[in-house]
Amino acid sequence: MAFTPEEKEQIRYHLGYLNQTAASSLAFGQPVPLQTLFILDSAMDRVLNSAAEDRIRSMICVLDKIECTMVDAIDRLAAKQLDGLTLNDKEIDKLEFEYYRWAGRIANQLGVPLYPYATKFQLARGMMAGSISVRNG
Repeated sequence: MAFTPEEKEQIRYHLGYLNQTAASSLAFGQPVPLQTLFILDSAMDRVLNSAAEDRIRSMICVLDKIECTMVDAIDRLAAKQLDGLTLNDKEIDKLEFEYYRWAGRIANQLGVPLYPYATKFQLARGMMAGSISVRNG
């Protein structure tokens, strides 16, 4: 059992890859990593067995759920407190980090990198430990 074209689209989307043919080497002024796109497409066709595919499918469901939760959280951004309940103003940021974590799990299963120019991962990457700031003086 192989991934359907729709599942492959979901995997590309969740890993931050463009869902288009690799017709050009530049997109929006950014280089399109044709090599990593080739690696991703090849990896999706070479998953070992149906158990591994099912694991990746379940991770796609988690990512879909996190994304829906982020959309629902938009309605709560205007409120700070509701009766005795104080809302978490970092909810979407925390969900972004969880999204990054789960996308990384799919990337690990496939042995591919997350798309390096995906803006969806910028906030989470900034929250990651190990970043070294460079200052003059």
